[in-house]
Amino acid sequence: MTPMKKTFVLLAAFLFSAGVASAQTAPAKAKSKTEQSAKTKKTPEQKAQHTAQKMAATLSLSAAQTEQIRQLDLARQKEMQAKQATLATADKAKQHEAKRASKEQYEAQLKKILSTEQYAKYTQLRAEKANKQKANGKMKS
Repeated sequence: MTPMKKTFVLLAAFLFSAGVASAQTAPAKAKSKTEQSAKTKKTPEQKAQHTAQKMAATLSLSAAQTEQIRQLDLARQKEMQAKQATLATADKAKQHEAKRASKEQYEAQLKKILSTEQYAKYTQLRAEKANKQKANGKMKS
């Protein structure tokens, strides 16, 4: 065997063994959607509590405002949960209109609870979040 053939055979053997070795490592298992949703599924009460705590931290809410926000969001979460089944069968226009009306009602009640400065900061943060989602291409229609 000539030195060039030996080099070629050794190179081919090395590449083959490197390919086999890399195929031996198993990729990390991706969780199925059902496993992920079961882990992150929260009750309306938990969602409302989380929202109230988050808003209290970002908007410097008083204890009374925090409780009002929690109650408002709890009512909204329960309403959304109840409407979810009926909206699933409705056409897109009805779904959009129902969601928009619900959001406007929530915003009106929220405006009554928050001070002018807090509501301004809330709308600013919401706008920033929307811009960030739009930039990432995750904007919902």
